[in-house]
Amino acid sequence: MTQARSTITTLLLIGIATLIIMNIIASRRVRNLEMQLNNLHSNFHFQLGDVRHTNHLIWDISNRLDEVSEQVSQSTRLSFGEAILISRYHAPSSSADIDVSFSLRTHTPGDAVSITARGQGGQLHSAVATAQEGGRFTASINLPLHDNYVFTFTTTGDTVTTGELAQFDMADGLAGRFTYWLSRGHSSARNFPTTAHVHPYFENNTGGNPLLAVTDIALFIETEDGDTISVWDLTDYLVNTSSGQMLEVHYHHALVVGDAPTNIRYNESTIARLVIHDGLGVRYEQLEELFFPHQFGRDGDAPPRAVNETSVSAERPVRDTGWHWGRIRIVD
Repeated sequence: MTQARSTITTLLLIGIATLIIMNIIASRRVRNLEMQLNNLHSNFHFQLGDVRHTNHLIWDISNRLDEVSEQVSQSTRLSFGEAILISRYHAPSSSADIDVSFSLRTHTPGDAVSITARGQGGQLHSAVATAQEGGRFTASINLPLHDNYVFTFTTTGDTVTTGELAQFDMADGLAGRFTYWLSRGHSSARNFPTTAHVHPYFENNTGGNPLLAVTDIALFIETEDGDTISVWDLTDYLVNTSSGQMLEVHYHHALVVGDAPTNIRYNESTIARLVIHDGLGVRYEQLEELFFPHQFGRDGDAPPRAVNETSVSAERPVRDTGWHWGRIRIVD
């Protein structure tokens, strides 16, 4: 019996010793793994720093190359110091007087100098340039507001020379003075119909020019087929600010598009069309898609849409051709 107990004790001691040794080995392996992970982590951040430094160098080199390219381009251009400014708007004709000034690197006295503005549709408008003291040339030209232009010059004498002056985005600039976005949401409760609502934010920077003030503004909610769901005349919400105009529309003024599924079908987008007129007689529009998910019943349960015939000063909009989605553009 004593011998058996001695054997068991010996085996237990051997087992405990083995466990201790294995634990020591495992602890060493864990420490080694921790050290390797720490090294990998340090190397990663070191390499990440190298990548960032490399990207910074690439960005810096790219900027320098762009600067050199611009300098080379400017040095090879026949004109320099171009300036194009709008001096006056004309509301009856929806046009503007444009003052153009520039210098030429080479010019023979006595040569006639003219400028041409080419619209995006190919329309040409020309004017004669006058030489001023210091070698600059100036010209005035009347242009329609509804286009963007590329200006070129032409000198006519013993030889004819032409070159590009500048790009002048008049239409985009007029439309770009507006700041606009449209928030949307929906609400639903038991025993009550689900409703969709929209809330517009709008600013108009007139720069103090009364002709740039908005005369009427409306929001049309339409189906994809072109039917009017609802119209919201926003003109009465316009207020004057130090820089122009803005909409003072509070949250409780949000337009309720309609009780689902009366006006909007299940899982179908609608169109929000903003229509603006200003003192120049110009019409602007923006289109964007609206979608209110998880709020309507099955499509088969939806009755025909009801059309909300609301009177508004902005005339019924024309269907979109697709070129000004998501951005305010001149359309008329």
